[in-house]
Amino acid sequence: MTNKQVSIVIPTFNRADYLVECIDSCLAQTQACEIIVCDHGSTDNTPEVVKKYGDRIKYVRRTLDSGVHFCWMDGILHCSNDLIHINYDDDWIKPNFIEDCVKLFDENVGFVFSNATVYYENQKEYSDNLFNLNNASGVFPVKNFLKFSTSNMVSPGAVIFRKKQLLDNLFVGKVPFTQNEYHGVGPDILFSIMSCIDYPSYGFINEPLAIFRAHDKSITIDALSDSSKQKKIKNAYNDARVYFYLSKIIKEYNLFSLIKKFKIKK
Repeated sequence: MTNKQVSIVIPTFNRADYLVECIDSCLAQTQACEIIVCDHGSTDNTPEVVKKYGDRIKYVRRTLDSGVHFCWMDGILHCSNDLIHINYDDDWIKPNFIEDCVKLFDENVGFVFSNATVYYENQKEYSDNLFNLNNASGVFPVKNFLKFSTSNMVSPGAVIFRKKQLLDNLFVGKVPFTQNEYHGVGPDILFSIMSCIDYPSYGFINEPLAIFRAHDKSITIDALSDSSKQKKIKNAYNDARVYFYLSKIIKEYNLFSLIKKFKIKK
């Protein structure tokens, strides 16, 4: 691939107090990026916060909140580049995140991600690295990632994806054939694992270049204290994994063409 320019999509909703640090980290990248803040339905002072950045970022605002997936899709559709990073509005990335990840892209690499850490806002402490699947940075066969993803998930906030993969695998409703969903959980894991069907390799930077903020209003942190919410999240992720393996089988055995060939004719 020749064009390695990146667009950063920041979906946001009523987090103006965190949004500044998020945007500033994207503007501070050592490789300049197109930055799109997509705001669906915020009722706080988000428009005023974004206005201060002028033409350094694009601002897409809808007064109607149709849910997190519509917000992601809206932002992605406004991107000018074929490589996209989705950065949640309460998280941030280190200055070399984009540049270091992009270096690993070639025609065989479906996605690239860095290691990450959690910042616990109340304790003002950082966690250990989250992703223990490769001891070094580089390009690896997707079978390594798929083995890791059977019991772990990599947040989109640590990944650069191909635009086509995002558009093909972002379901604005439930993942097909599934029964479980929880606040956007499910489709987010598909971005990376579905890329493993079309590309033989992935890239990994073994440095914590993405930082996820844990705070009182975080959906993930909120779920930690509620076993029923934890179960819903686990079920949603497992359903997404089932959909991936069904898709993989269909492609490997050419079942789609087979069904077309032997379909019942009217």
